[in-house]
Amino acid sequence: MRYANSVMTTYYDGLAGFEKEPCVVIIRDKEIVVEYLRKGRPSTYRGELEGEQYHLHYFPQIEGFVGEAYLSRSEGNLLDGTWNEFENGSRGGGTWDIQLNE
Repeated sequence: MRYANSVMTTYYDGLAGFEKEPCVVIIRDKEIVVEYLRKGRPSTYRGELEGEQYHLHYFPQIEGFVGEAYLSRSEGNLLDGTWNEFENGSRGGGTWDIQLNE
């Protein structure tokens, strides 16, 4: 299923506030793909269902950047979970949720 008009809300550990941005989510069988803009450039997380949650990795792998995330379907059309990124020696993380909209 393709959710082309979804909304991703990102919360950062240690910081007040959040970011809301559009995204596209594709879910098929046990796979998930989340596409959005990161710093104005297309970004993608891909993952597979492991038990009750999706385990995602930033794709494609790029030197100096590692991203890992988890998402679970909490209710209806809402996904939520955690994320961690390591970029050029700096580590960041937080939580995120995605409202799935077709």
